[in-house]
Amino acid sequence: MHDRSPPAPTERRCNLRLIYPLLWSRLGRDACREQSVNTAAALARRGIEVTLLMPRLPRDPLLEPRDLRDYFQVEGNFRLVQRSTWWASESVVPSMIWTKRFLEDREVRSADILYSRIPVMLGSGRASPVPFATDHYRPWPDDSSWLRPLIRDTARNPRCLGFVIHSDYAAGSYRRAGIPAEQILVAHNGADSRRMLPRLEKEEARALLGLPRGRPIALYAGRINAQKGLDRVLDLASLRPDTLFLLVGSEGDGPIEAAAAAHDNVRILPWQAPDALAPWLYAADVLLIPAARAPLEQFRNCVLPMKLFQYLAAGRPILAPRSPDTAELLRDGDTACLVPPDEPAAAAAALDMLLHDPALARRLAAEAARLAETLSWDDRAAKIEAFLQRRLAMMR
Repeated sequence: MHDRSPPAPTERRCNLRLIYPLLWSRLGRDACREQSVNTAAALARRGIEVTLLMPRLPRDPLLEPRDLRDYFQVEGNFRLVQRSTWWASESVVPSMIWTKRFLEDREVRSADILYSRIPVMLGSGRASPVPFATDHYRPWPDDSSWLRPLIRDTARNPRCLGFVIHSDYAAGSYRRAGIPAEQILVAHNGADSRRMLPRLEKEEARALLGLPRGRPIALYAGRINAQKGLDRVLDLASLRPDTLFLLVGSEGDGPIEAAAAAHDNVRILPWQAPDALAPWLYAADVLLIPAARAPLEQFRNCVLPMKLFQYLAAGRPILAPRSPDTAELLRDGDTACLVPPDEPAAAAAALDMLLHDPALARRLAAEAARLAETLSWDDRAAKIEAFLQRRLAMMR
């Protein structure tokens, strides 16, 4: 076990001890890991005493809090406790075994709040020895109807503080499942404005990255795999050969990388560290969220994607699908240009409009940046803390 780091001088103390169990045991680029550590760090910056409880498999390295802070490029003095185990992964059975173990852990029993985004807690949370809250992005009651009675039973437990949901789209599934409104908090994810510094003009960013100055550039930044709707971006690239399409976030040779090789105007780029991504965003004329139904409706793994928040913070025009999750933040003609999903010709026409109407592009970019000012990890942490404190007060 690692000693707790002292609070930073700017942190206010609120005397709340929060333990945050994780399912993963190694550093990685998955959005769930980035989201968990950013949330934990932001809560720590508010003065909450945060402890991350991480499983440690036999060949896993021994980590320090600074390892997580450096890898995810966050600030916040959380603790890190690793527990040796043979069972830990996001698969159902290992996650159930790990959940049963950490619910008996002395660190959990000495905390004021158990906070996690482990799906098993939607049914096993009623076994928590302390007040607990779950943090989720998927509309689980809609995705798995058999979970609804378990979730309702968990919500009725006297120790259940409630459910922190990343979007109102997903929160709707909990409301439809019968969870009381007072037990649901919609808390959008955010961006870290410090990672966007220094702010660069488009030509400055292109010079820095060695990108062509005069050619239109449309950019996607995020994980590159077949579940992200990137086939629609490749369709768009086929329709607009004069535009350079940059796909930033590759971790190897997959089907999208192979398909992109057939396009002269598509360039695949490797995953970028959080603070190295900003120049790529600044270099683009247009930032892309793939205009596809599959990520939300088929794979269910891309609900209000995290990339959107950094896109907004970059202050560049966004081209996105007209979708019920992104509709919470993006308004067509206001903060983005929205198109029907799975219609490449419509996406191509919208791209043309953004590239050839500088006034529209500037206005959308400015409104996106303005919206981003209200969507930070610190904003999210403030909402979560207020929710937890209010719910705790109701239990006393």
